[in-house]
Amino acid sequence: MYESEANKIKGGLALKKNILFLLIFTLSALLFVAGCGDNTDKDNKGSDGDSGNSSETQDTDKDDDQKYVIKFAHVVSATTAKGKAAEKFGELIEEKTDGRITVEIFPDSQLGSDREIIEQMQSGTVQMNAPFTGVLPSFVKEYEIFDLPYLFSDKDHAYKATHGELGTLLGDKLKDQGLYVLGFWDGGFKHLTNSKLPIETPDDVAGLKLRVSQSPLLISQFEALDAAGVSIDFAELYTALQTKTVDGQENPLSNVISKKFQEVQDYITLSGHGYMGYVLAISDDFYQDLPDDLQTAINEVSEEVGKWQWEQAELDEVEYMKELNDSDIQITELTAEQKQAFSEAMTEVYDTFKEMDGSAELLEAVDK
Repeated sequence: MYESEANKIKGGLALKKNILFLLIFTLSALLFVAGCGDNTDKDNKGSDGDSGNSSETQDTDKDDDQKYVIKFAHVVSATTAKGKAAEKFGELIEEKTDGRITVEIFPDSQLGSDREIIEQMQSGTVQMNAPFTGVLPSFVKEYEIFDLPYLFSDKDHAYKATHGELGTLLGDKLKDQGLYVLGFWDGGFKHLTNSKLPIETPDDVAGLKLRVSQSPLLISQFEALDAAGVSIDFAELYTALQTKTVDGQENPLSNVISKKFQEVQDYITLSGHGYMGYVLAISDDFYQDLPDDLQTAINEVSEEVGKWQWEQAELDEVEYMKELNDSDIQITELTAEQKQAFSEAMTEVYDTFKEMDGSAELLEAVDK
C-alpha cells in the first residue's frame, strides 16, 4: 500500500516538473520574440514612432543646412556680356538658394587661362567657367566644329544650333572630361585686326602673323590663307600686339573693345569669318554631390541667365561699334561677295574636319 502511494506521489511530482519546465520554456520563447520585435521596430521607426530611418532624416537635415561655395573663373573683362552674366548668375543663385550657395567671381584671367581653369575644375579647386569653344578641342576634339569658317549665317542660326541637337551632342561629350554643361553663351562673330594693312581679300592676309587660340583647326584656317597662326594666351595678347610679336588677331568686338586692342592695332576688317561661343560649365563632381533641389536651382538660373546673356551681347554690339567708330582704327566692312571669297579660300579646312569620326553627324546637326 505504502509503495503504491509512494509511486503515485512520485508520478505526480514528475508531472508537475514537466508542466513547470514547459511553462518556463514557453515564457522564455515569448520574451525572446518580444525582444526581437522591439529591435525591429526601433530599426524601422524614428524616435517619434513614425516609419523611416532616423539616420536618413539626420542626413537630410544636414544637407539642408550645408553651405556651398562656387568659384566661377573666366578670362574676359567683367564689363562684357559674358562677364556681366557671370555676376548675374552669382546674384540669382544666391537669392534662389537663400544663401546656401555663394559664388565668387574671378574675371580677367585672375586664375589662369581657359585651359588652366578647366584643369582646375577637373581637380576640384574651381567649380565653374564659361570657356571659349576654341580651347575645348584640347579636351574634346569635336568642338573643332566651332572653328570652321562661316559655320553660322547669323546669330539666330548660332542660337538655334547651340540650343538644339548640336548643343546636346557636344554637351554630352564634355561630361567624360568631368564637366557638366549648363548652357551655351554668345561671344559674337570674329573679325580681323592687324597693324600692317587694310584687309579686303584673302591675298591681303598672306604673310601675316596672326594670333589664334590653341585649336589646330584655327591654325589651319590661316595656313589656308598663307598666313602664320600663332597660339598666344588671351591674357598676353595686348602686349603681343603692342610689341608686334604678332601682326594681328581675330576676336569679336566684345574682346577687341574691352581689351582696347584698337589702341595697338591700325586696321580692323569686319569679316565675321568665325563664331565665338562660350560653354557654361560646372565641375561634374561638384554638381552631382549637390542635393537635388540645389541642382534644380542651378539649372533654372543657368537657363534664365543664358537667355539674358544672348540679349545683352546683342545690345553691347551696338555700343562697341559706336566706340570703334570713335577710335582711330581704320574700319573695313566686307561685302557678301568678299566674304564668299574668303569662304572659298578656306574650303580645305572643312575637308580636314570631315576626316574626323562623327563629323558628318555634327555638321548635320548645325542646321537641325
